[in-house]
Amino acid sequence: MQIDMTKQEREAFNSAKAILSEHFDNYTLVVMSEEGALRYDYKNHYIGKMLMRESLSEMNKDIVDIIWDDEEAEVEDEEE
Repeated sequence: MQIDMTKQEREAFNSAKAILSEHFDNYTLVVMSEEGALRYDYKNHYIGKMLMRESLSEMNKDIVDIIWDDEEAEVEDEEE
């Protein structure tokens, strides 16, 4: 799906896609703009659908603890 992206965003998206394709036979790349518009790409249609479906299935059944490495919070704590 195509969304309007700046030149810098387009270059970053294409770089990420190139890196993934070098290291993985099958991949799906999904990004969202600040406005909430999606952009995604994949090796082929069937692989993209399968990877997205499987990812959603895993996210819905697993409870995952996410540990954020928030450098700004660490800096603020140090300043206080």
